[in-house]
Amino acid sequence: MDDREARREVLRLLPQAQRAPEQAFPGGAGDRELADLQRRLGGPLPAVLTDWLRVCKGEAICAGGVYGARPDQPFLDIAERVAPFPQWRDLGWLPVAGDGCGNVYVLLTRGDLAGQVAFVDTMSDPGSIESITADSLWTFLRWLLIRG
Repeated sequence: MDDREARREVLRLLPQAQRAPEQAFPGGAGDRELADLQRRLGGPLPAVLTDWLRVCKGEAICAGGVYGARPDQPFLDIAERVAPFPQWRDLGWLPVAGDGCGNVYVLLTRGDLAGQVAFVDTMSDPGSIESITADSLWTFLRWLLIRG
């Protein structure tokens, strides 16, 4: 499945994601929210992440939430999620989702693995990749939404 197909599938699956009854879909991030996130991260966002955040700016769905431009909800905010791990900025790792147990899925933005999503076990070694989860952000999001 290529990214275009995976993106279409994510857009189909996202409205069906389980949410708390009082939780409305937050929608996507606007230009100001994206600019603020980039400012707080200290650099530009990858185009694929910007595309996703325009669809969903971060939400408490799936096991540990999908992260985004959410300074109003720090547990869902990419800049807040990266703050405890300053080495991630140097490595080019951007947290995009949690597993519900404190571990994190990161979008790799540098090196040979750029564009892939990796799992980081923050309890055992927050400075190393445990495994590659998906070859792209869209295929990762599709997997995450199917998994729930």
